[in-house]
Amino acid sequence: MKTKMKKAFSGLLTALGATLIMGNAQAEPVPVKMCAFMFMGEGGPEHQALMDYQAAALNWGAKIELKSYVHDKIVVEELKSGACDMANMPSLQARNFNKFTGTLDAPAAMPTYEHLRTVMQTLAKPSAAKYMRNGDYEVIGIQPAGAVFIFTNDNSIKSISDLAGKRMAVLDTMPEMRQLVVDLGMTPVSSTLTNIFQKFNNNAIDITGGPAIVYKMMELDKGLRPNGGILENPVMQGNMQFVARWSKLPDGFAQKSREFFVKNFDQTLKTVREAEEDIPKDLWIPLEGQGREEYHTQTRQIRLAFREQNVYDAKMLTLLRKIRCNKEPTLAECTDPNAE
Repeated sequence: MKTKMKKAFSGLLTALGATLIMGNAQAEPVPVKMCAFMFMGEGGPEHQALMDYQAAALNWGAKIELKSYVHDKIVVEELKSGACDMANMPSLQARNFNKFTGTLDAPAAMPTYEHLRTVMQTLAKPSAAKYMRNGDYEVIGIQPAGAVFIFTNDNSIKSISDLAGKRMAVLDTMPEMRQLVVDLGMTPVSSTLTNIFQKFNNNAIDITGGPAIVYKMMELDKGLRPNGGILENPVMQGNMQFVARWSKLPDGFAQKSREFFVKNFDQTLKTVREAEEDIPKDLWIPLEGQGREEYHTQTRQIRLAFREQNVYDAKMLTLLRKIRCNKEPTLAECTDPNAE
């Protein structure tokens, strides 16, 4: 009897030990390599936000190893080559992996941060997950990066047509932006992230674009003064997209990641909003009346043209139009038969 009890007890201990070992193995986070694009380099607000994400990811079963990059194009190449399992990148570059979410940078498609918030909430719903995955890749998060404004050395501009003939910097990695500039009657000037703002300050170009945070960081006051300004209407809502090889992630990670960015929307935008408020009030150029109407018409024509050229995703353009019309039903586009 004692022998049987000893064997039973021994078997119980063995089973418990195996359970504990399996439990520990399951609890061990999955290592994930991330190519982290940081335009402002390590130590900046982008880096801090990524470390917050890194900490949160541990709760979702992944241990993220960050490797920083200052060039978004290299980040894309590294992800494609398999050098990293996930990466963050501007919406334009994310289009290489997912045209649906890569259409979020369509000009004037989201006039305000509240439009962007609604879009992010919609895309973070479990029912939208099927649109986030394309082949081997999945968009696991969208992070607001600040509205992109037009900086000009001529504050007499009151409408989009006034931009005709101006020289505007165009990144070599953005062929669509080059076409947009040409369509608006401007002269595109090839530039890189490292010299685009320097060219503006040195008067080599008349116009550049960027979020408010670059105003101080790149000392754009030099190029704006004495006769320049910043168009009040943003040309697009800048956003960073987190793209991953979904097979490298723990189950459920992608959904939790998308929800994380929605929950942290206001915190992420805090630095951006502060940068916008710090810009001197006299530099802002409002588009009013006919100028505002022309702005909406021109940007809509560009969106439609890029849809026909298969650059932009039609489903995403429709979603963005529905959100605009839900927030402002009186817009002319809301009753237009050729609606997006």
